[in-house]
Amino acid sequence: MGEVPVLVLACIALPGGRLPEGNQAGLWGSLLPAAWSHMLTARARGLGSAWTSLHLAYEAEIAELLGIPGDVRQGVLLPTAYHTGDTFRPAARQPLEEVLHLDRW
Repeated sequence: MGEVPVLVLACIALPGGRLPEGNQAGLWGSLLPAAWSHMLTARARGLGSAWTSLHLAYEAEIAELLGIPGDVRQGVLLPTAYHTGDTFRPAARQPLEEVLHLDRW
C-alpha cells in the first residue's frame, strides 16, 4: 500500500454520527455503487484498483491522521494505479454450483 500513488477512501456521513440499528442496506447502498463506478472508470482509463476494507482495523488512527470528522464512517479503500502486468484476467473462482443455492441452502 505504501507504494500505491493514489488511495481513494470512500466514506459516508452519518446522521447523528452513529450507524443505524437494523437494516443498513440503504446507507451503504449509496456508497458502494459509487466506489464500484470509480473502479470501472479507472479500468476504462488503463488503471487498476482493488476493493479492500483491511484498513478498517485502523479506522480510528486513519480518521485522526486524515482529520475525518467523527460523524463520518470509512467504507472502502481503493488503491488505484497503473497496472504493471500486460493483461487483466478473471480471478480464480469456485464453480457456481458450489456457491449458488436456489430456494434452500
